Formats: sequence, structure tokens, C-alpha cells
Amino acid sequence: MNDVWNSEDIILKKDKGIEYLQFKRLNDFNVKHCYTLKSDNINFSENSKERDESFIKIANSLDINPSFLVRPIQTHTANVRCIDKILNPKELNEIDGLITNKSDIALVARNADCILMLFYDPINKVIANVHSGWRGTFQKICEKTVQKMITYYQCKPENINCFICPSIRKCHFEVDEDVKMLCENIFYFLDTNTFIEKGNIIDKKQKYYIDTVLINKLLLKNLGIREENIIDCNICSVCEKDKVHSYRIEKENKKIAASIIML
Repeated sequence: MNDVWNSEDIILKKDKGIEYLQFKRLNDFNVKHCYTLKSDNINFSENSKERDESFIKIANSLDINPSFLVRPIQTHTANVRCIDKILNPKELNEIDGLITNKSDIALVARNADCILMLFYDPINKVIANVHSGWRGTFQKICEKTVQKMITYYQCKPENINCFICPSIRKCHFEVDEDVKMLCENIFYFLDTNTFIEKGNIIDKKQKYYIDTVLINKLLLKNLGIREENIIDCNICSVCEKDKVHSYRIEKENKKIAASIIML
């Protein structure tokens, strides 16, 4: 097994026909959560025939009532919604981040390469679940999430923990000049050399690699979140394609993973 799966920060579970990753610190906080891995007949895509049964299986494994699951319709926005009651997906259209301080509400996000971040404030008992693809990262959705946690739930940045799930990493997130320039323009206040690397010339086009995970970490640190409270699983969805879903690998045959968190 690859060393990334033997990290001191994560554990793997396989139960009731579904396999998933958990963060040890969140388990220590007694927070129910998961990030699902590849399993037979498991797919959280809105359009898949396996979706409903997949949610039932993971809910049962986590000892969560499936009716508690709150599933937004993600569209790569920076829209973050505070949740105080169960809502159906149609009521959460174009939402890519959820926050709550209510028990019996399970926040859901989904991905196949994009970054998913779980947040928890153990002092104020507040959780968040955020979907941040490169577009969401460029719109600073993680920043907006933390600011809402501070404004609406009186969280203090130094108490907030962030857990970064498997996603595409710099080693495989290859972009053209236009995205690289957009990145430089948006994050001019950061040292862009730390997260943008010049790649090869392919079909007469210069390519670049961008570390969107590092960008999110830097944004969180600038907000006052402690470095030791940013727990990254360090798993690349492309490198670990045998266990993690990746749009860049699976293309039109892609399946979707889910992260869930509940107080």
C-alpha cells in the first residue's frame, strides 16, 4: 500500500459495502464524517442510478439517518449557505459551501478531483463542508466560509480546524497561459512562485502546474487559522486513481465521491 495511505492523520474504513477515509483528529472530536473512496456500485453523482443507495449505505455506516443529509447542487461558485434546518437539493441550487451549528444535520459535498474541505470549531461546535475546484479556489470560497463562521457563529480563527480531502494536486493540475495569468492576477498578494510552476510545451503551448491546495492553505493562514490546524491528507486523486475518483482519468465515465460531516 502506498505511504500516503499510512499517514498518521487518516484512517481507512470498509463497512457495509462502502470504503471511506476519515481524519483521526475529527474522530478524536467525535465528529461523524467521511470521504468516500472507490467501491463497487457506489456513485454519488446526481444523475447516477446508484446515488440514492450510495447515500443510504454511507449514512448507515456512519450511523446517520439518511433524511439528515443536506446535499447542495454544486456549480463551482463561491456561494456559502448557513443551514439551520433540513433542505432539499432544489433549495440549495448553486451552493458550494454549507455551514451549521445544528446537530442532526449532515452536510454533504461531492467531487472527482476538486478540493473538498471539512471545517470544525470544537469550541463553538460549528461545522462546514466546502467544494472548491479551481474556480472556487480563485473565488476564495474557503475565505468566505471562514468569514461566515466568524460573523454568524462567533468562531475564532485560531479555534477552527480544516481537513483537506483527496483532490487533484499540483503534480497533475496542468493549465494553459490564460488560467496561469488569471491566477497571478487574483493572488498577486501572495508569492505566486510557491504555487505556480512552469511545465512543458505541448502542441506549441506553454503549460503550467498550479498548486490549488497550497493556495487554499495560504488563504486560511492569512485569516488566522493555525498551520497545525490545517490537516491535509496529501492524497492526489490522479496519482491514487485506483482508490480515488478523478475526472481527469475517468472522463465521461467518471463517478463521484462524497464528503459528509455532522455534529
